[in-house]
Amino acid sequence: MSAPVRVLVTPKDGNPFQRLLYEEVTACGAQVRYAEGPSGSQTFNLLVAPLLLVRYRFAGYRILHIHWVFQFSLPWAPRAVLARRVMQWWFWFYLWSADALGYRIVWTAHDLLPHDQVFFDDGQARRYLIERADAVVALSSATAADLVELGATDVRVIPSGPFAAAYPTELGREAARKALGLVADDVVVLLIGRIERYKGADLLLEAAGSLPPSNPIKVVVAGACSDAVYRTTLLELAGRAGKRAIVRFDRIPTEEMAKYLEAADFAAFPFRAITNSGSVVLAQSFGLPVLIPNLRSLSDVPEETALRYDPLGQGLVETLERAARLTDQVRSDMGRAAKQYANAMDWPTAARLHLETYARLLGG
Repeated sequence: MSAPVRVLVTPKDGNPFQRLLYEEVTACGAQVRYAEGPSGSQTFNLLVAPLLLVRYRFAGYRILHIHWVFQFSLPWAPRAVLARRVMQWWFWFYLWSADALGYRIVWTAHDLLPHDQVFFDDGQARRYLIERADAVVALSSATAADLVELGATDVRVIPSGPFAAAYPTELGREAARKALGLVADDVVVLLIGRIERYKGADLLLEAAGSLPPSNPIKVVVAGACSDAVYRTTLLELAGRAGKRAIVRFDRIPTEEMAKYLEAADFAAFPFRAITNSGSVVLAQSFGLPVLIPNLRSLSDVPEETALRYDPLGQGLVETLERAARLTDQVRSDMGRAAKQYANAMDWPTAARLHLETYARLLGG
């Protein structure tokens, strides 16, 4: 009987992507461990990270699956140039160590570059990763094309599965809208999740404030915002939008996520830049059409599920006005198509495709 595939994963993140994927990978007989350090200190865990590679290699782990690189940012010196240079060298050494120990390295390219700078030169660090990776997983064909242009030679497209199961529903649409103070005639546009500048919450609130008083659009922005300056800007924009904007800038508990998603008619993602977005898949998992900028990275999103706009000029304002004019039937058809697209890949299939990738790299 052959030994099970053993996969070492780094870093561990609260995003449900990893949990949903690796539950299925484990159900198929593989063994999955997260390369978490032995202490509560991120700095100490970074120092011993290569030693953990040694430990798990002796335990039979042969696949190192890297998802993000934010764990290489020193929490006490996130903007120090010297610290970023040191961490960039340490990242190179970490990858070199994994290669020297006989790991086959897999990188899932959730982001082509970190949204917040991690290394002195994030582009150079990405080149390290592409050069050392034995396989790269792209979540869309658009990302795969970008990766090939960057020099990746073994790229496999494995989209994520749907996320609705991670956020159980209880209220139903009518009760959810009532809980948020919405009325039947409101056309609700939602932006939910961790609030960061690249996601463009300010662009959405500014556009909402430009709509005429008769427009039925209500914009809901909900999620934690750790940037105090940006949060102040968003609160000012929400104030200008008046009753048209509902904002909540703290972490939305898992059990409350569905309330916001069920209450909405559309989800808006006015990204300034993006590689992939689990938030888009989450919204579509709940049957929400999406409002998105016309970016190459979002070209995989089917036309029948989205209202696209030119990110320059008044494109977002015009798209909000267009969303308000759509009939209930058109919105329903778009939502049905969005849910179908989000469920086109299920997690058991995604797990099987990952296992096939691992097995190929291991020669079996």
